[in-house]
Amino acid sequence: MRMIAMAGLLAVAGAVNAGTPLPDGPHVVASGEGKVSVAPDMVRIVLSVSKRDPVAANAKRAVDAAVNGYLEVLKRNRIAETDVSASAISVNEDYDWENDRKVSRGFRGSRNVSVQLRDVSKLNALMDSGLAAGMNRIDSVNFESSREDALRQEARRKAAAQSRERATELAVAYGATLGRIYSINSVGSSMVNRYGRELGTVTVTATALNAPGAVSTGQYLAPTIEFNENVQVVFDLQR
Repeated sequence: MRMIAMAGLLAVAGAVNAGTPLPDGPHVVASGEGKVSVAPDMVRIVLSVSKRDPVAANAKRAVDAAVNGYLEVLKRNRIAETDVSASAISVNEDYDWENDRKVSRGFRGSRNVSVQLRDVSKLNALMDSGLAAGMNRIDSVNFESSREDALRQEARRKAAAQSRERATELAVAYGATLGRIYSINSVGSSMVNRYGRELGTVTVTATALNAPGAVSTGQYLAPTIEFNENVQVVFDLQR
């Protein structure tokens, strides 16, 4: 009768992930999920430049000039070098196919600059200044939190607390108590951006960095960043 009760308890607790070790004696398996949502306090943007020229060296010089101009803008506005990455470059032949023949269109050079901006309100101005300096594409805008590690730990603690609470409720329902922890499995970890009203919205608009008094018209809504952690725990049971 005791083994039947324990089997039923396992079924209620939920399916066990493949590979999760289980004890031979009475036990309970419980999962927990923890979520933490915050407003972003940083944003990482990637701007790139692409130029074509009949001469490969000229294509390289053109993209170097645009990147150098942008780096000067960043320097004047006290963006730390440690928050900037601008090392990648490529120069390749650009060609089309016409009547099964490869027709050269010259050479295309390209570079990108990744910037971690620690003042979200300056996002629009930084993009405007980059385009004005010669960059010609905005590749990505990703909102982040400087407290990511601490927030993930908080979400993990919530997941652990929920899994213990669920395991306790199930054990009590079957007239048992929790014993020692047999195993703990981290099921998954994720970070997602959600747009909504939970924490309000952050409107990003500013004066252009390289044009005093010129008000930028772009507005961008920063998402809520949600950190999710999932755990699964196996407890021995005591009667």
